[in-house]
Amino acid sequence: MNFSISLSTAKHLFVDACGVANGSKCNISALDYIHFSLLGGIAEVLGTDTQSIVRQSSPIDAFEDYEICIEAKKLNTVISSFTDESKSLKFQFDEDKVIVKHGRSRASIATMPCDSYPIPKIVIPNGFQFSCDAESFKSAISGIFYAKANNDVRPFLNHINFSINSHQMKLYTSDGHRLATDIVQLENSVDDLKGILPFKLAEMLLQAQPDGTLGFFFDDSHFYCSTGGTVYGSKFVATEFTDVSEILNTELFQSIKIAKSELLDSVKRIKGFVQSAKIAKLTISLKGQELLLNANADKGNEIDDVVNTELLQANVSDGYEPVFTLNPNYLFDAVKSIKSNSVCISFTSKALLKITNPDNANINSVIMSMR
Repeated sequence: MNFSISLSTAKHLFVDACGVANGSKCNISALDYIHFSLLGGIAEVLGTDTQSIVRQSSPIDAFEDYEICIEAKKLNTVISSFTDESKSLKFQFDEDKVIVKHGRSRASIATMPCDSYPIPKIVIPNGFQFSCDAESFKSAISGIFYAKANNDVRPFLNHINFSINSHQMKLYTSDGHRLATDIVQLENSVDDLKGILPFKLAEMLLQAQPDGTLGFFFDDSHFYCSTGGTVYGSKFVATEFTDVSEILNTELFQSIKIAKSELLDSVKRIKGFVQSAKIAKLTISLKGQELLLNANADKGNEIDDVVNTELLQANVSDGYEPVFTLNPNYLFDAVKSIKSNSVCISFTSKALLKITNPDNANINSVIMSMR
């Protein structure tokens, strides 16, 4: 069995599938391989680590039906290293290896029969649960990822919550101390749908950088995204996200608008100053048109800074002082995620600080106060 394909086609077919193969370091040796099949001139490549799946397909100029498994890491290393698009990539299969040639380069990579490979069944439905523009989805996800928990015992905090109504998908991430949200406009959707979007699926889409439309669907075991002939999948997360509507709709007492770069510079300076402290605390307060920042480090070290602001809202009762203490890293992450030249900060009626994008009301985050 022999065939030749362009380098761009080879990278489309193999790179993402090879990348996910055995990603969870499971003990199934077959998952060190990707599954390659050729049927009626359509090549299909599948890689999985049992948790995540990538299936890619493309027509190629070969009409002999064939099926084999190829060692993933070695194949990925070879194909990813080539850059000359003018030279085709040639594949020559023998009994227990495939020889890959590109110009004068040649690599021999191990293969194995497909009998022991756990091929997952992926059935693409006639209609997707929801679909959206890839750029809008990637922009929203990348802007809220920072607030997601890592390995929390509450499974929903490790992933992305979504709820769909009126062709809008609201996205939430939280680690229990902060909350970030955004909204994506959908091209079509099932209304009154809510659930958990697996973190790994979103991560794969950010890494792959697909264009066009993303179509999402799921079955009893996996959550999938189909785009441009490629299907990405991750294990289904069967859990529910806590209702956060009350947190997002908390009453605002004072709101200010600040130049994003100026605030980031100040918080970054304070972060570096207190990085050796056992518990890093930043206290911010509002005095007139100035935001005062203060932090104490160990051994009596202390830092103060001042940032000029624009007062947007003042709904202050007698005796109320706009003062808030929080982790400086949380403030830095929230401000950095805002895709605007300025950022709005609101002191609220509860022990919460709200960060919003003045150019897009759909993007905001909430940070809990430190005691």
